[in-house]
Amino acid sequence: MGKHIVKFYSLGNADTSLISLSNGKYLLWDYANVKTEDADDKRIDLPSELSKEVKEDFDFVCFTHADTDHIKGFSDYFYLEHAKKYQDENRKHINELWVPASVLMDTHAEDEAKILKAEARHRLKSKDKIKVFSRPDKMKAWCDDQDDISYDEVKHLFVDAGKLVPGLTKDTDGIEIFVHSPFASDSKEIDRNGECIVVQAEFNDNCTTKLILGADTPHEVWIDIVNITKHYKHESRLEWDVFHISHHSSYLSLSDEKGKDKTNPKEEIKWLFETQGNSRGRMISSSKPIPAKNSDADGNQPPHRQAAAYYEDVANGISGEYLVTMEYPTESSPEPIVLEIDEHNCTKLLKKVVTSATYIASKNPPRAGKW
Repeated sequence: MGKHIVKFYSLGNADTSLISLSNGKYLLWDYANVKTEDADDKRIDLPSELSKEVKEDFDFVCFTHADTDHIKGFSDYFYLEHAKKYQDENRKHINELWVPASVLMDTHAEDEAKILKAEARHRLKSKDKIKVFSRPDKMKAWCDDQDDISYDEVKHLFVDAGKLVPGLTKDTDGIEIFVHSPFASDSKEIDRNGECIVVQAEFNDNCTTKLILGADTPHEVWIDIVNITKHYKHESRLEWDVFHISHHSSYLSLSDEKGKDKTNPKEEIKWLFETQGNSRGRMISSSKPIPAKNSDADGNQPPHRQAAAYYEDVANGISGEYLVTMEYPTESSPEPIVLEIDEHNCTKLLKKVVTSATYIASKNPPRAGKW
């Protein structure tokens, strides 16, 4: 299938990643333009960077949930179909929008979350160019409360947990995407982190690479994901070669207790990282630099050095790497973390030489039992 590229951008405690498929399709995972005019702000100029990469439209744009650090500035960058004020010629089009059901159901949405809700509702009402990730019965109940949306007419646009996302296949695209979350929830309150989109993307057939995109998932939901996956004997759907760490290396994605110097994860999450990670696997933390002990940044907000210490141990145990977006390749000059995936050499980390603008490929990391 040729080469696929996955990029994780240096945005501090915010998320955006881009998957460029070998057939020319682009999948954008969240969008957060957090760059300021401060000369000391080392975060990337996201709209400029993406526009250099993607000349035409985005085939798929997924907003895992509607928190600011995953959607900031999207209404300035994208062409939105629900209102003319977002339709000037310089904007990028979204051929298919992906959102969790919580985006539509949030009755307290404000600012850009409200704009995203309006766009998702418009597309769903138009019966086109959208996928909503949710249990179908939950969406049926919501549709039944709407005056202008018929469940029977839009049910093909809902993607359930435990299923593959339709429209992308290994045969035609070199990728399939398995959905882990969101799943059923009886709560009437919207929990954006708890109901965000979590997937495993599997590339190619011969030299398979498995990528887990963890969004801001808390440990309680990860426990449910692990238990549900084991119940259905789908353990392979939680194997990983690349793991996008949840919630900027917050300890709350591992456990309810931070720990003094290292977070000890819940047993299910310990299994997820220590059993399911393939040899030479890489963990990516979309976050600020990891704080030193007793530093000003060593506090309540992620990234937490205790969680980072655990991830470092996992990486060492599989001869892999734990990479932080605002530390790569250096803290003084962060650049996107770029992975190249192909069916012959598996996954390469394309390293930027600090003294040069030239990217060179690191040694290919073989994985046990794969080739």
